[in-house]
Amino acid sequence: MSRYATSHLMWEVTRDGELAERFRTDPDAVLDGRDLTEQERTALAEADVRALFEFGIHPFVLYHFALRLAGSFSMPFVQQYIGRLQGLTIGDLET
Repeated sequence: MSRYATSHLMWEVTRDGELAERFRTDPDAVLDGRDLTEQERTALAEADVRALFEFGIHPFVLYHFALRLAGSFSMPFVQQYIGRLQGLTIGDLET
């Protein structure tokens, strides 16, 4: 597993609106050719923030990735995001 490769892709999606739109419509095409495990590919394609958090993705990167995919900030987004992470504790936050 490559935490760096996963985080880097997530940050690219966060920073690039065109890439984010391509990711929303065809995540597999964006993930092709990336140095990712099958578990990372699945978690990214499904925007599974809980799994990504458990892989050790930094909360800052994770939040902004989820926010970009959601399209904009809203209270329902925040409630859903927090609900998906309920019960987890912060572990290793190396960058």
